[in-house]
Amino acid sequence: MNRSNLTSMSPVKFCLALAASFLLSVQSASATTVRVITSLGDFSIELFDDVTPVTVTNFLNYVNSGRFNGTLIHRSVSGFIIQGGSFSFNATNNSLDSVTTDSPIQNEFGVSNTRGTVAMAKIGGDPNSASSGWFVNLADNSGSPASLDTQNGGFTVFGRVIGDGMTVVDSIAALPRFTVSDLTDFPLINFVSSPLVTDNFVNIAILVEEEPTPAPNYFDEASGLLRVTVDAGTSGLASMAFSITATDPSVVVQLDLSSVEVLTETVDKIATFDAATGRLVLPELVISGAAAFRNLSFILSDAEQLLFTLESFEAI
Repeated sequence: MNRSNLTSMSPVKFCLALAASFLLSVQSASATTVRVITSLGDFSIELFDDVTPVTVTNFLNYVNSGRFNGTLIHRSVSGFIIQGGSFSFNATNNSLDSVTTDSPIQNEFGVSNTRGTVAMAKIGGDPNSASSGWFVNLADNSGSPASLDTQNGGFTVFGRVIGDGMTVVDSIAALPRFTVSDLTDFPLINFVSSPLVTDNFVNIAILVEEEPTPAPNYFDEASGLLRVTVDAGTSGLASMAFSITATDPSVVVQLDLSSVEVLTETVDKIATFDAATGRLVLPELVISGAAAFRNLSFILSDAEQLLFTLESFEAI
């Protein structure tokens, strides 16, 4: 790690990192993430809250009501899709029960059905018939021969599988398929002969993932502010926000007094402020969920305007 001064190009690197993080946040500032728990492993879906608000609200209604818990992946077509959200297995009656559905929703097609995207299933010939059924695209199904972007008004993509989640999806897609209760292409696990048991199915549950606890010092992509938790010695503990007011020739941030909130307990990696020297030191700054810089040192350069100038930092 190289210790850098504002007389070099390092402030440019610092600001570019913040800018890149901010631009990324514009695309997914309101993204909700859900965790799909399956018999073959778990994967996460990032929902497109701002792009398809009606569809996401509908999907989350099923998630939050628990109606997706205990449902099955009931359709798997190689190189095309896996589909769920419509049935659960009734072990007592050895039958499939349909999910209790809400009223169908308005179609919101706008994002292409490419590999890894998640879209709503619907009735043929009725663009506005989506209810609980959803599917994951195993391939680029936007054009011919699937043409999911054009047929039936276009199938509404409302999310995407993130991280390494497609490895789980692909493992589900690799299962052998059978006909169950007149439903073809039904993936089953270790199935030899009837009767079916619960463990033969790809059982799923879906939960909304909680937002992680913010780091004590981080760049808030949604607002473009530096949010800092500070130990000011005898003046106490507080959280506060700084806006970036200049980047050339120096990085300058300004304290927003209205953002200051008094705290009663310290936290790990808390920033420190030395009133005698006017120096604010951040042990670590997190950007986009990852530590990007360490030991950032700001000096109070204008006490009246509450301006702090970046002296030095260590890039990770």
